[in-house]
Amino acid sequence: MTGRPRWSALNSYVVSVTASGGVLLLAFAFSGGAAALPHMPAAFWLLSLLMLIGETSHIAMPSSGHREGITTATCLCLAVLLGWGVAPAALVLAASSVTSDLFRRKEPRKVLFNAAQYAIALAACGAVLAAFGVRPPFDVRNLPPFFLAALAYLFVNKVLVRIAVALHQQVPLDLRQLRGTGVEILPEAILVAMAPLVLVVAERSAWLTLLLPLPMIGVHLASRAAVDAEANRAAAEAAVANARVIAAEQARLAQAEQAVARRLQESERLKENLLATVSHELRTPLAGMLGAIATLEQRGHLLSPELRQEFVSMAGRQGKRLRELIEDLLLAATLEQVPSERLLSPPVDAAFLAREACEQLRRAHPHQPVVASLDGSLPVRAAPDAVLQVLSHLLDNATKHSPESAAIFLEARRRGEHALISVQDAGPGVPLAERERIFERFIRLDGGDTTRRGGGVGLGLFVARQLARSQGGDLRVGEPVAAQAGARFELLLPLASEPVERPPIETPLAPVAPARGAAVPEVAAPDAS
Repeated sequence: MTGRPRWSALNSYVVSVTASGGVLLLAFAFSGGAAALPHMPAAFWLLSLLMLIGETSHIAMPSSGHREGITTATCLCLAVLLGWGVAPAALVLAASSVTSDLFRRKEPRKVLFNAAQYAIALAACGAVLAAFGVRPPFDVRNLPPFFLAALAYLFVNKVLVRIAVALHQQVPLDLRQLRGTGVEILPEAILVAMAPLVLVVAERSAWLTLLLPLPMIGVHLASRAAVDAEANRAAAEAAVANARVIAAEQARLAQAEQAVARRLQESERLKENLLATVSHELRTPLAGMLGAIATLEQRGHLLSPELRQEFVSMAGRQGKRLRELIEDLLLAATLEQVPSERLLSPPVDAAFLAREACEQLRRAHPHQPVVASLDGSLPVRAAPDAVLQVLSHLLDNATKHSPESAAIFLEARRRGEHALISVQDAGPGVPLAERERIFERFIRLDGGDTTRRGGGVGLGLFVARQLARSQGGDLRVGEPVAAQAGARFELLLPLASEPVERPPIETPLAPVAPARGAAVPEVAAPDAS
C-alpha cells in the first residue's frame, strides 16, 4: 500500500510561479492585450507564426535536462514587444509555449509552468522599458533601454529555470551558473541584436517577413553546431581525464607489481637465509646431543660415573638449546601471521619482573656479573609472561656479546608516562645505520664480534619487539650511558594509573642496586661456584 506523495518544495515553487504567471497573463489579457489581437496587422501574425515554429525547434544545452536552452522565439518575441507592446507579446509567446509543449506531450504542470515563466520574464522586460518611458512604436533612440530590458528578460528567465532545477535535483542554487558559457551567450546576443532588425523588416513589408526564416535557420544551425562542439569538447575533456586516471592507475599497478616483486625477492632471500641459518644452528646442538648419547650408548660402561654424568648434562644442555631455537621459530611465525592482542590484565610491577629476569640470568649464567638499578614500583598493564620473555631475550643477547668478566647493566625506572627497562652489555655495540635492521627476521650482526657466545637464528630481537608492541609498548636501541660501552636496548611500557602489590618472591633474588641517587648501591655479581 502506497501513501500519498509528500508535498515538496519543488511543488510549492511550481505552484507559486504558475499562479504568478497566470495572474500576469490575465492582467495582460484584460488590460487590452486580448482585445487588440484581432486588429493586429499581418506582420504581427507572421512573426507570431515564426515564434511558434521557433519555440518548437528548441535547442537544449548539453546535459541541461530542463527547459532552458536556445530558441529563435526569443528574437521574434522581443520584436513583437518592441512593435506592439508587452501584453500582446506575452499572450502570443505563452500561446506558442503551450502549443509547443502540448505537441511534445509534456506534463500539464510543466506546460503551465513554462507559459507562466515566459509571462514573468516579459513582465520584467516591460517594467524596464516602462521605467525608461519606452513605448511603441520603436525608435532607434530606444536601443539602450531595449538592451537593458532584454537583459532583464534573459536574467529572470534563467533564474526561474535554475531554481526549479536546483529544487528538482535537491542541490544548492549556484548563481555562478547564471553567467552561462560562450555557447549560450553568443547565440543569445545575436538573437537579441536581431530583434530590432526583424521588427523593421516586418513593418516595412509583410512579404519581406517571409524571408526572416532564412537568417533564423542560420542562427539555429550555428547554435546547434556550437552546442554539438561544446558537447564534443566536454566529451574530449572527459576522455582525457579518464585517460589520466587510467594512466595513474596503471602506474600505481606497476609500482604495486614492482613492490610485490621486491617482496618476493626479499622473501626468497629470507627463505634462503632461513634454510642456511636454521640448518646450521639446529644441526649444531642436535649433533652435540646425538654425539653425547652415542658415546654413552657405545662406551658408557667404560666411563667413570663423573664422565657419564658430564655427557648426560651435555646432552641436556644441547637439547635445551635445540628446544629454545625451535620455540623462537614457532613464536616468530605466530607473531607474524596472527599478531598478539593486548590483554586487559591487572597491573603488574615491571620492576619486580626485572628482578625475576635478573634471577633467571644468574641461574643460567652464574659467572656473568649483573648490575641492576630499580626505581621502586613500576605498575604496568601487561602480560607478565610477555614482559619476562622480552627481558629474557635482551639479557640472553647481552650475555652473547659480553665477555664473561664484564658486567651487564639492567635499569628499571620511570620516563614520563612509561616504564623504562634498559639492558646494556659490554660488547661492540650496534652501528647507527643498523639500529632498525637488527629487529628484522634472521638478521645477525656477527661481524668481527669475538665476544659472541652461543648460536641463534636471528629471531630474538624480532620476537622481543613484536611482544613489546603487542603489550602497547615498544623496544628500541638507545644510546649507551657510559663512554665506549656496548649496546643498550630500551623496553618502554605504558604505566598503569592504579597501584600494584608485589607478589611474594618464591626464590631468593641476588642483591640488586637501588635506583641511582640512593644511599647504598649494591652490585649483583655472584661469585663463581
